[in-house]
Amino acid sequence: MKKIAYSGVAGCFAHMAARKLFADEFHMPFAGFEQAYEAVLSGQCDLAVLPVKNSYAGEVTDVVRLLGEGRVNINGTYDFPVVQNLLGIRGSRLSDIKTVISHPKALEQCDEYIRQHGYGVIRSTNTAVAAREVIERCSMSLAAIGSLETAAEYGLKVLEEKINARDDNVTTFAVISMPEAAV
Repeated sequence: MKKIAYSGVAGCFAHMAARKLFADEFHMPFAGFEQAYEAVLSGQCDLAVLPVKNSYAGEVTDVVRLLGEGRVNINGTYDFPVVQNLLGIRGSRLSDIKTVISHPKALEQCDEYIRQHGYGVIRSTNTAVAAREVIERCSMSLAAIGSLETAAEYGLKVLEEKINARDDNVTTFAVISMPEAAV
């Protein structure tokens, strides 16, 4: 069984991409892009699934920089539709929300919605980490921006679906390995 690295925690978009591409393999979460990348370099993992760009928010510059070092093989890139939703704790209502938390790219993808509602923003390392923080803070006025899968993973209520600015929102993920282990 291969070990597949991804950046984030269960329920994040990278985890969903890794599960879709490598359903029968072992998925290992890492705190950040660099840690997932380093897991491949060190041999701790066979592959990593990392986001490289979003059709609305552009390049994931930290990942593009790592890939530019040329120390890994890019085995392929895969496009995944991304639908962002507003996720709150059970009992909260849309009218309760004052602040949203999510990954900067997710916040960018929903910038029009955020501005229209006058929400404050908090940046997080990824969408699923943001969802966990909403659970931990247990505040009716705080909501995460993330996927329906993230809502299910953390027991959050979907306050509003499809809040990203564009319906054709896609994130491209790269699958990397060491050059001698290309798949």
